Amino acid sequence: MSDATLPEPDWPSIYPDPADSVEAASQWGAVMADLSAAGTLADANGHTVRRLVEFRVQYGKAAKHVAEHGAILSGKRAKVGQWNPYWSAMQHADARIVVLEAKLGLDPLSRGKATKVARGKKKSRAADAYLKPADG
Repeated sequence: MSDATLPEPDWPSIYPDPADSVEAASQWGAVMADLSAAGTLADANGHTVRRLVEFRVQYGKAAKHVAEHGAILSGKRAKVGQWNPYWSAMQHADARIVVLEAKLGLDPLSRGKATKVARGKKKSRAADAYLKPADG
């Protein structure tokens, strides 16, 4: 599966902000490297990877806004705070990222299910010789 080649989307045509395009390209490269290292890179994953990258970009933008302005915005007219809409966007993007990473086998729990774990050689210990059944 690792010999698949997924064409990278044209991020500048998707994102008008050049910073978003750069972030998307960076995220694409990171995900491709992880999939390739795990041996789970396949052509069928292209749309899932694209969605994952898009949600990561959205999450980053929303998280930056929440970090700058807080989860509660101060009310101007009513003097009552209001939930920052970027907080909700950040939470939604996070939930989708978790699902998509699991589908692709990128999170630790699903990585073990998607790839074969390399087992090391079993080391012989003195107790192994002691516990062997006696011949006879």
